[in-house]
Amino acid sequence: MPDPHVAHVAKVSLSVWHKRLGHAMTCSIKKLLESLMVTRIELIDDGTNHVDGECIACIKEKTTQNVIPEKSNVENSRRLYKIYSNVCGPFDIEDYSWSRYFVMFVNGFLHYVRVKPIRSKDEASKVLKE
Repeated sequence: MPDPHVAHVAKVSLSVWHKRLGHAMTCSIKKLLESLMVTRIELIDDGTNHVDGECIACIKEKTTQNVIPEKSNVENSRRLYKIYSNVCGPFDIEDYSWSRYFVMFVNGFLHYVRVKPIRSKDEASKVLKE
């Protein structure tokens, strides 16, 4: 039985921490350790020598993302002329209203953003009408 009064050190590889921290940049993880913002962690060498750009999930995500332009090339001359939306999820954990998704709307003219939790993807059109 472990002694509750003894601090233990987590010995985990950099690639594992990269995944656990939401695919954070490895230099950010190292900076957390060097600045002592995180303690009782020891990085071990798992032989992968993980460097940013070698994570398959990160590579796939970057190839599907479009570059966001600094200025829109779409003429949005009035409110509600163009609304951009995105449905995200499902998430492993439900929120207080048992929602596992959220839908986001952005007004192209005012850049007003509205985020609404939803329980399933088919609720997105109902939320848009609201």
